[in-house]
Amino acid sequence: MENFIFNIPTRAYFGKGQIENLASGIKEFGGSRVLLAYGGGSIKSNGIYQAVIDQLNGAGIFYVELSGIKPNPPIEDVYEGIRLMKENHLDFIVAVGGGSALDAAKAMAAGAKYDGDVFDLISSKVAVSDAAPLATVLTMAGTGSEMDMGGVITVGENHKKYAILHPLLNPKFSILDPEYTYTVPEHHTMAGCSDILSHLMEQYLRPDVGVDVPDRMNEGVMKAVLDNAPKLRHNPNNYNARANIMWASSMALAGFQFMMGKQFGAFPVHSLGHELSSLNDMTHGITLALITPAWMRFTLISAPQYTSMFARFARNVFGVIETNDAKAALVGIEELESFYQSIGMPSRMRDAGVEKSQLEYLAEKATEFGDIGTMSPINKAQALEIYTMAW
Repeated sequence: MENFIFNIPTRAYFGKGQIENLASGIKEFGGSRVLLAYGGGSIKSNGIYQAVIDQLNGAGIFYVELSGIKPNPPIEDVYEGIRLMKENHLDFIVAVGGGSALDAAKAMAAGAKYDGDVFDLISSKVAVSDAAPLATVLTMAGTGSEMDMGGVITVGENHKKYAILHPLLNPKFSILDPEYTYTVPEHHTMAGCSDILSHLMEQYLRPDVGVDVPDRMNEGVMKAVLDNAPKLRHNPNNYNARANIMWASSMALAGFQFMMGKQFGAFPVHSLGHELSSLNDMTHGITLALITPAWMRFTLISAPQYTSMFARFARNVFGVIETNDAKAALVGIEELESFYQSIGMPSRMRDAGVEKSQLEYLAEKATEFGDIGTMSPINKAQALEIYTMAW
């Protein structure tokens, strides 16, 4: 087991009616002039926006609004938030929404305290050294951004995705009310479940050994997702199912499982999926469902020494009883594919509208900064092999 530091600096207000803690939380962490950042208009039709505004107005907190943050948030939205922060002398950010609004807010928080171009920070040319405090009001579960220190921002004409990561970007607190996710469409709810699973699997399926505690915790959270996602397809207003999915999203990247005792490294499926969502403007969780089984099969072939780890996943998460490790591993992948299909995820990239002629470009972009992967390094040719298997 590797050395690690365990610290979760984000306070979670979880459950019904927790929005009542928003104004007091802002003041506790020094906020008096707020940037209120959010995406589309759904929060205005479902009452969440009004609940937030009532909190701010009731406490006499000054605020400036930034609406219309786009999915796969572009750096242009980040620039606008930073402009508003600096011109209005704002000292706190409240991000309301799903992963896109939250990720954009983190980049704004870093950029508001930086004199240069925020792209310096997003591209890791310059390290983050300061950030405005922020809080989140979560309206869609999946990315885990409400409890972690990272965000993904889309940059340039080729829609390259960059991750900005720093402990200063952890939200000071997050409002996690499962009822706020009731109106999320089924398609996006299920894509969020796929995203949660991927976060957990990419930490679980790593070459480290002897890391029993986070691995067993991961298995439990994965099983909770498998159990509760179908319940939401049956009844979108099932509070307990919504609550379990929301907490699974938060815990997947909050620190209990995240690289604890393991070597830190990028998530290969996420790296492959980001390029797919950038090129085709595809929902992030869907790209992960499309690529994960292919990546698993590729890894079993290229790094057979880890077969037992995949077999453990099959047995402990899906209840596979096959005693032969190689067979169990393959059955586990088939069970995962069946689960994706059961929650409405497309089975093949071609079914999701991806052209075969795009695959080489995707492979080149996914590996343009070098090999990716953990169990088995993935270069351009191997990335193309995975994409082809998924197509």
